Amino acid sequence: MIPQHIKKQIIDQTNIVEVVGEVVSLAKKGSSYFGLCPFHDDKHPSMSVNNEKKMFNCFSCNTKGNVIFFFSKFHHLTEDQATIQLAKRLGIEISEQTSKEALQQERLFKTMKEASNFYHFYLNNSQEGLIAKQYLRERGIDDHLIETLQIGLASSERDYLYQALKGKNCSELDQVELGLIKLDDKSQAYDVFRQRIMFPVTNPSGQVAGFSGRIYQASDQAKYINSADNAIFHKGQILYHFYEALSEIRKQDKVMLLEGFMDVIACMKAGIGYGVATMGTALTKEHIQLLLGVTKNIVLCFDGDDAGIHAMKRSAGLLARFGILPKAVVLPNHLDPDEYAKKHGGDALCNYIRQHEKSVYDWLYDIAIQHTVFNDLESMEKLKKNVFEFLRFSKQNTIVEHFLKKLSTDLDVSVETLKQDFGTLSTYAPEIEAVEILPTIEKSFSTKPIEIKKRVFRAYDVVIRHMIESKKKFLAFNEKFENTFYIDNRLSIYFDFIKKMGIYFAENDEMDEEDFMMLATSLDTSSELKSYTAFAKRILTDTMVNVNDNTEFEQCLQAIEDCVHELSQANLYNKAMGSKNNEDIQKFETIRKRQVKIVSGED
Repeated sequence: MIPQHIKKQIIDQTNIVEVVGEVVSLAKKGSSYFGLCPFHDDKHPSMSVNNEKKMFNCFSCNTKGNVIFFFSKFHHLTEDQATIQLAKRLGIEISEQTSKEALQQERLFKTMKEASNFYHFYLNNSQEGLIAKQYLRERGIDDHLIETLQIGLASSERDYLYQALKGKNCSELDQVELGLIKLDDKSQAYDVFRQRIMFPVTNPSGQVAGFSGRIYQASDQAKYINSADNAIFHKGQILYHFYEALSEIRKQDKVMLLEGFMDVIACMKAGIGYGVATMGTALTKEHIQLLLGVTKNIVLCFDGDDAGIHAMKRSAGLLARFGILPKAVVLPNHLDPDEYAKKHGGDALCNYIRQHEKSVYDWLYDIAIQHTVFNDLESMEKLKKNVFEFLRFSKQNTIVEHFLKKLSTDLDVSVETLKQDFGTLSTYAPEIEAVEILPTIEKSFSTKPIEIKKRVFRAYDVVIRHMIESKKKFLAFNEKFENTFYIDNRLSIYFDFIKKMGIYFAENDEMDEEDFMMLATSLDTSSELKSYTAFAKRILTDTMVNVNDNTEFEQCLQAIEDCVHELSQANLYNKAMGSKNNEDIQKFETIRKRQVKIVSGED
């Protein structure tokens, strides 16, 4: 970290009016300058900049701070990165002792830039490049787009990139760290990307942070491979074409989220420059936070096949947590933008997208109703379930009310009947507060065992709702879990589920609600597990708690431990099971022991 006294020196010596004025048109009024705030949809100049105070302040969205904060927020940099760039403007050198980590990142970014330069050079200056460029032209990517996107080519040779970077004084260690090369069993370096068209991926500040390599000749290899996550590249935090699209996103106050690189390029050719794509991963919270730093108007454009609809539902559910109601576009005949443009042309693609943007829920409803046979009760029931599914995560009463009325008309069923089927979800009532879920967390547990049992179930509801949010909370629960045991045999089915969650979180850092439901329903088809599916649905609907409240999470964990401890005293757990039978006691202990084995990984 760069020391505060260095940052203060940069702030004091930098003219904040000049820095802000490079990206915002400012007009002087009195001792301050005013302009449109770039951090919200500002219609009238509401941001003041004062060089004497060394501050900027938006009186509308209340964003304010010094020049380092402005520079880092506008250019999507860390504070250290912003400080280094501002220091260079002043001719101030920041030593390695001042910011070792920042300078290491600068070195890694230099290596990635050199790699990008080499790939681009090799595409334009090699025999292999002639074949690759022919493939790109057949895909509608001309020389102008190749230059704009700095597309390159990885050689088929074993170590061309390694040798080129070595000649640029890029260390072998840095190349390994960045996933550009690997070492064989004889410690000989070889290139990770070979015989692939290379798409450089920039971070939000425009630095090349990673690559996606695509095959261009017949091969049994994966179509795309991406850079592995490393110190400067995290797939869950980067969107392809985001930096390049920033000015157009701001201009249109809109961003379009697409499935792939070729879709982004197809939209660019059609005159839609505000398209971005994930790096072969599902949409994440970090992606959304990145987008919301520029605009709240998000358009989803996914394929109309089952996988595309699943991705649309998942993304809409995640965006709902941020209070965002996205729009969507679904191209006809399951075509993606690249395929549609090839078939109908770029102008047709542009016109279709602009004419068919509508609420994602309208699209999901239309898609569900397209496959409905209205004289078939099973088909009508399926429509109802599909609509209920996306209403579950909308979290807005007006949306739920609107579509239940629409569904009532289409199915010729009363709204009241649909409401009963839909259940008493949190979308129809104020969200349940933690204090309502566990009204007696801090009170004495000297009540009947059955009441203690109920409190534990409610505590589990809250804890499980927290657990699915992140690997960190899952592990936190596991740690506590080892010291608790179940007080009801119905919860024994949770053992299998927690094992599956462990496998899931071994490969993922987060779990969304839809993945949670898929995990729950994938366990088995026994009647017990079917009841758990209903239990899981209740967790996701009735118990929509504030998942960011760590205090509440800890309270619920403690509530479980306290309740179980009290039940264990004087054999109260035996009463909780409703039996004094020794066989039941032994069964209860078997469950407890099995739980310990699962948590420790022995089972």
